[in-house]
Amino acid sequence: MADKEIKGVVVPILTPLKPDESVDVPSLRRLASYLVDNGVHGIWVSGTTGEFANLSDKERLISIQAVVDEVAGRVPVIGNVSGASTQLSINMALEVQEMGLDGIAVTPPYYYPNAQDEVLDHYRHIRSRVGTPLWVYNIPQTVKTAVAPGTVATLASEGAVVGVKDSSGAGELLAELNVLCQQGELSLLRFLGTSYRMTVAKGVGVQGVIPGIANLIPAISVACWDAGQAGDEAKAKEANAKLLAFMKLGKLAKGGSPNAAAFGGMKSALKIMGVIDDDRMSRPFRSFTDDEKAGIPPILKELGLA
Repeated sequence: MADKEIKGVVVPILTPLKPDESVDVPSLRRLASYLVDNGVHGIWVSGTTGEFANLSDKERLISIQAVVDEVAGRVPVIGNVSGASTQLSINMALEVQEMGLDGIAVTPPYYYPNAQDEVLDHYRHIRSRVGTPLWVYNIPQTVKTAVAPGTVATLASEGAVVGVKDSSGAGELLAELNVLCQQGELSLLRFLGTSYRMTVAKGVGVQGVIPGIANLIPAISVACWDAGQAGDEAKAKEANAKLLAFMKLGKLAKGGSPNAAAFGGMKSALKIMGVIDDDRMSRPFRSFTDDEKAGIPPILKELGLA
């Protein structure tokens, strides 16, 4: 395990890009500090929200190093080093091993679907080659293969993994994992990739949340988490009202994919706020048009960000 306690709101940070789609390091560093200054408890870098699958390994490594350097130990940083095979994930993991990360995250290999025995071998082999604490990144909607609760529990019992980010949206499977951890007295950090369940996370047995929306509304996301942990229903309701206001942002896009609408809307908003310099997306993701951006300032005002 890393020395720092990892809990609460960990933000899967966006990756600001230059016109040539290389990483805009100054903007990324400003975004990282914006998040930390607004009270988040950690940063998850080069993840789905960070468009990692559209970027070269070189750019991913630049982004990870930039965040680690800017955060400078103020909060834990976990780097996603997933690749399309076990060896490709190991290659990336070895590159970041001396960067000072508090953990690395890995999905199952993508493109080819894999069986659970192959998934077990995947994580075991990575753990045998890399010393950085390893997290399971369970996001079957993008990688085809889900990591079953029994597989995660087995890996935890062996000491192969220290945590899991569950972005599957499958609540019953998370409940099964919670039961397995309880019965086996397993030490496993369980984090939920979510937008709407931040105020109820305590009730579903997780130690933290990894919400993409926290890139734009970090303080509101932390308020959601704090209200849920304290059992303060009035503050939870108030914080959730802000979430509903935020959700208007992704609905401004008149084309493109849901991911492009979500990530692009936040990038455009952060550009308007002066946090990042450019709001471009990595192709083929569609960036916001000028007409779509015109709808952002009223939302920022409603969120108290303008």
